[in-house]
Amino acid sequence: MCKATLSANLTNISKFHATVLTRLCGGIRVIDLLFYKPISYIDRRKSLVDAKVGEFTTFIAKVCEHQPPTARGRPYKVVVESENKYVFIVFFNYSVKYLYKTFPPDSTLIISGKLEEFIDRLQITHPDHVSFNLDQFKEIACIEPIYQLSRGITNKSIRNIIHACLENLPDLPEWLDDKQEDWFSWKESIIRLHKPHSLDEVEKCRKRLAYDELLAYQLALKLTRKGNIKERSREFIISNKYAKKVLSELSFQLTDDQIKAIEEISEKQKSKYRMMNLLQGDVGSGKTVVALFAMLNVVENGMQAAFMAPTTILAEQHYKWIEEVLSTTEIKVALLTGKTPRKEKKLIINELTSGILNIVVGTHALFQDNIVFKNLGLAVIDEQQRFGVMQRNRLVEKGDNTDILFVTATPIPRTLQQAIYGDIECSVLREKPKCRLPIKTVAVSIKKVESVIERLKDAIDRGEKAYWICPYIEENEDLNVAAVEMRFQELQKIFFNKIGIIHGRLTQDQKDQVMFSFKRGEISLLVATTVIEVGIDIPDATIMIIENTEQFGLSQLHQLRGRVGRGNKPSFCVLLYDNLSKSMCSKLKTMRESQDGFHIAEKDMMLRGSGDILGTRQSGYMEFKFTDLHKDKELLDLAYNNAQGFFAEVGLLLNVFGYENKFCGSESFKNLVD
Repeated sequence: MCKATLSANLTNISKFHATVLTRLCGGIRVIDLLFYKPISYIDRRKSLVDAKVGEFTTFIAKVCEHQPPTARGRPYKVVVESENKYVFIVFFNYSVKYLYKTFPPDSTLIISGKLEEFIDRLQITHPDHVSFNLDQFKEIACIEPIYQLSRGITNKSIRNIIHACLENLPDLPEWLDDKQEDWFSWKESIIRLHKPHSLDEVEKCRKRLAYDELLAYQLALKLTRKGNIKERSREFIISNKYAKKVLSELSFQLTDDQIKAIEEISEKQKSKYRMMNLLQGDVGSGKTVVALFAMLNVVENGMQAAFMAPTTILAEQHYKWIEEVLSTTEIKVALLTGKTPRKEKKLIINELTSGILNIVVGTHALFQDNIVFKNLGLAVIDEQQRFGVMQRNRLVEKGDNTDILFVTATPIPRTLQQAIYGDIECSVLREKPKCRLPIKTVAVSIKKVESVIERLKDAIDRGEKAYWICPYIEENEDLNVAAVEMRFQELQKIFFNKIGIIHGRLTQDQKDQVMFSFKRGEISLLVATTVIEVGIDIPDATIMIIENTEQFGLSQLHQLRGRVGRGNKPSFCVLLYDNLSKSMCSKLKTMRESQDGFHIAEKDMMLRGSGDILGTRQSGYMEFKFTDLHKDKELLDLAYNNAQGFFAEVGLLLNVFGYENKFCGSESFKNLVD
């Protein structure tokens, strides 16, 4: 197999299997299958003599007797003998014809399964492997990788396909000195990941591949950074002409974190190099205010600023607030979305091109080719993980060396931040405005839901607004919609026309219409899945009810809780749970005791891993396959430092590009570099 073959699509598989594998592995290239990591392993190497009850065993046995069920509903049993021990092979709902064909009397065969004990008898229920070919013993009595499956494909099928891919795996040059770390080669790590000799070496292989993954991403980040940071000729002077005026008229006092972030960003804007800065802040920490001051600096220097939001309702919310704050200045602000009337849109485009317009707030409409800026100095990208890399670049490229301020309301643990953003500058808002009241969080059993509804009815009768978030079923939008519609129908019998519904099957226009009705007070209770927008400001929403809390991660619960508590009234978050497991108790305890998004994100990464916190599937960032950032901090440091070294040696960096097949998640690498 040559290097190019790694990127080739699999052949000799059915169209159906190709569809299933694409969903499971992300594609049907050879490399997609090689990087499909097992979720667990079964050790089938123990003999019947050595295996304990509850362990897996593989042995050669002679079929002694068939024992058909003596009554309806009883199992069928086949008695086998191995090493002077009798084992009952138990089956439910299998045809007698099939079982006689599979276990002919007096035949000798290989059996592998989980050893059980029932009334002092050893038994195996529905064995995993049965084979007449005794030469297959070593193949069956192995450490078997278990893969995540989907309907229509078996573990054996995936295993056979991957083993076929492994047969001619090429030797790729190593970029790591084999004396530096006690690791297998890249090739050996891939092979042993899917065909391990021992369980101990599985973790060793994972770490080696995680290193490759982290190094690939760090190199991609550095290449992107090198391409983006360019020296510019313009002189940037900040006298705070507009900032002082706006600051004096704000109805609230800036927090220390906001002041620090504004100063940090201002210093970077004055630099002779293009700014790329991440502004991350907890829910309700005042990120938009900080972004506004960065835009004021740009306008003061005769340039334009663009503020891009992921949805129309968020864009309108930002626009109204910015326009109101700047109403006493001569700064001209406009809103440009897909809903902007054609005549108004034409005027906005002309004013952007001529330079009359200073700040534009918009959505994906800002990407359009006919949107031309006279002098775009700053692009603020709100909830930047909601946009793909290419989308973000289309806006930034509308200016010359345009500064970029990424904004996110997802608190990111420090380790994860380093992995995802490399050495990009970051400003952090932990502190919340003093006017913000803490949200009281309570955990209630779903068995008491009627009591919760009664208290909710009292609150809505008093004029309050509430969210009711329904169960989240990962990767199954149909079930999500079914759950929210069922709860909506039940609550509609109580709240009548005061209730609205939002879920993933609605168009963005339909979602916006419901949210506007909720904001205007036309409805008081909003039943929804997790599609309710991050950042939506409904100051008089005071109650958040989250059903089936066990289905959500901590960071997601914290984000949802942040939809309330934005006004001057006491707010509440009710966590409805069903199964009170040990991990669930820990989750509820964290939510009750902490409202610090960064602390909660750290806890979440410990519980679930890094990918679930960011939700990066559509963002263009790496979706790590082998890396667990909670466990792999030392690996991240090693990859980060080695990437620095590679970058210092141009020749070595060029060599690295020859081996892009070793980049786990190479599509993410290409997206970043492109």
